[in-house]
Amino acid sequence: MKYEVLRPLVKMTLVAAIAAGSVACSSPTAPIIPGAEVPRTPAALKEIRGVWITNVDSDVLTSRAKIAEAMEALSKAGINVVYPVVWNKAQTLYPSKVAASVTGIKMDPSPAYEGRDPLQEVIIEAHARGMEVVPWFEFGFATSYNAQGGPIIKARPNWAAIDQEGKLVNKNGFDWANALDPEVQEFMAQLVLEVAEKYDIDGIQGDDRMPAMPTLGGYDPKTVAKYRAEFGVDPPKDIKDKAWVQWRADILTEWLASLRRRVKAIDSDIVISMSPSYYSWSLTEYLQDSYTWTNRGLVDSIHPQAYRYDLPAYEKIVDDLVKNQFTREQLPMLAPGILVKSGKYIVPEDYLLGAVKYNREKGVNGEVFFFYTGLRENDSKLLGLLKAGPYAQPASLPYRSELWRPGMIQLTPLPGDGQTTTFGVLAPAAGTYDLYGKGVAGTKQPVTFQLAGAAPTSTVTLEPTDKAFAEWTLISTESFSLGQEVMVQATGSAAVMMLLNRKLSQDTQWQ
Repeated sequence: MKYEVLRPLVKMTLVAAIAAGSVACSSPTAPIIPGAEVPRTPAALKEIRGVWITNVDSDVLTSRAKIAEAMEALSKAGINVVYPVVWNKAQTLYPSKVAASVTGIKMDPSPAYEGRDPLQEVIIEAHARGMEVVPWFEFGFATSYNAQGGPIIKARPNWAAIDQEGKLVNKNGFDWANALDPEVQEFMAQLVLEVAEKYDIDGIQGDDRMPAMPTLGGYDPKTVAKYRAEFGVDPPKDIKDKAWVQWRADILTEWLASLRRRVKAIDSDIVISMSPSYYSWSLTEYLQDSYTWTNRGLVDSIHPQAYRYDLPAYEKIVDDLVKNQFTREQLPMLAPGILVKSGKYIVPEDYLLGAVKYNREKGVNGEVFFFYTGLRENDSKLLGLLKAGPYAQPASLPYRSELWRPGMIQLTPLPGDGQTTTFGVLAPAAGTYDLYGKGVAGTKQPVTFQLAGAAPTSTVTLEPTDKAFAEWTLISTESFSLGQEVMVQATGSAAVMMLLNRKLSQDTQWQ
């Protein structure tokens, strides 16, 4: 069916649906045609409800189907932001030219990730459900776990963090690169910038290893020479010397300030999120001066790791955060990390609910759970408690305008000629959108998608033998005006949706 015929058909279908009361509208001028999943309405609450997603003690990232199921369960439970791991064990969970330039390893080589981009899959599935995605650089400046520095130090031995005995810094099993070395700092910055440039993400996150380094380090020749040039003497032998600790911490703080400027230059809406160890232990043990980070405005969102095994101990940390570390104006950025699972430990139900309740009583509007698998154990019991209790009412993020991630817009199949199906919708807001299509699982015929228009473009064919046949596959990225007809023609059994591309639509507002 030709485009010129479809234009009035879309509007006729739309008018009929409105008259029948079967379609909801995001604005009076741009309703969604029947079958479309209407972007969610603005939430009255402003809360950070986050979950870390790992590839350790968890298989959620090993397939697209598991990712989709996880995002569905989290969104239904009221979670509004996920932090998927993208960097650990000197490997990325996305194809990385930066990592490969040093280690020769483009991405985690595990068979489960072959031919995939787990980060992009999380982005699609989370954004389709209105959740934000903040890639988590878990290992930061740590290079390996009891592996003599792993592939990074093997490739760049001069990058090693060195202790007073001239040995590679190892603390609690983790081997470390020298976070004070400009070359090492640039490598980590390039990893972060690579993700910021390549993906439509909502933020980036460091933790207790970025920016960080154990106070054992700093005795490498380069750092010693820098210190001697400034003070005329060698660094103190006391690794906890207050001035020596602060001097090294200040170097990491300046790196974070530089990283912030560079990320914001790529996309000013990318949130700088950090999850440091609890201050001031974080400073004396890992050179993390998070108090200064906050006061200098270097972070937009911060999640101190308040990992305790009983509620009174957790409450004590929250009290200190509220009374001594964050002003009333800074509280919206605070969402403490709550330990849900560690080894065989699973947080007790009363602790989980009590921690959320105590946060709200103290004016702390958010928390982030470590980690996803714990919420899903015992038939998702803890996730269900959140859904039925404190997360029963939807919430939007404190640092966002309403409907920043409006969720998927499904295109509706229109009457056709039997050979092809045309999917249509009216753009609910002016902006740039990613159009996705997928085949229906179980069908044996290929599916071909083509954006309809005066000059059709972007033809994509999916074969039933393709791994991604029944998964959302990008058809095209296109810009539309408010109320403009969006139509995709497809052969075979298929579905079509579109997502607002925020990287290319920073000014788009939903009414």
